[in-house]
Amino acid sequence: MLFAGILRGTEVCGGFVNSRTERKRFHRQRMRTLNRIVLAGCALFVPLYLAIRLTGGSVEKLDQLPDLLGRIKTPIVWHVPDDGVTYTSFFHGPAEEGSKFVVVRVKMEARMKIGYEIVPKCFRLVDDSDIRHYPLSHSPLFISRGDRFQLDRDDTVDAELLFEIPEQRSAERLLFERYQDAAPQEEPGDDHADA
Repeated sequence: MLFAGILRGTEVCGGFVNSRTERKRFHRQRMRTLNRIVLAGCALFVPLYLAIRLTGGSVEKLDQLPDLLGRIKTPIVWHVPDDGVTYTSFFHGPAEEGSKFVVVRVKMEARMKIGYEIVPKCFRLVDDSDIRHYPLSHSPLFISRGDRFQLDRDDTVDAELLFEIPEQRSAERLLFERYQDAAPQEEPGDDHADA
């Protein structure tokens, strides 16, 4: 009987017969298990390796890793103080007929080096009728820093922006975002600019 089992490609082991297909299935099952172990090891050790490489192996730098990720997510922190908006009809000259000036004090902090230039068109003031206005080119912020400037890590700005809006309107909110010349996304007649 043993001889007959060998001729047919099977083995008799304690009354249990393993065919060639059963051995292949067992081999595939072992390879799947091995693949899962390797993938689990990679999922565990690759992030650990990257964290060590980013921090240079320092535990203190490893503690700073969440702060670094927060800086990347929010590179500029800015706000307008509660008393940061004033209206006037004269700012180094009178406003145009039917308009008034809005002076907005803005505080900014760069949490990391900013890779783009800040220009007047990065800022827009939204009035109560949802019309957006660019700051005037003679805003105190751009007079003191120039019409284009960059911020390095931990640089701060505490300056005023000057806007001109219709007299019957009031300021609702200030917007700040990177300005790119090649991507005009506003509808015609929606924005007013002096920059």
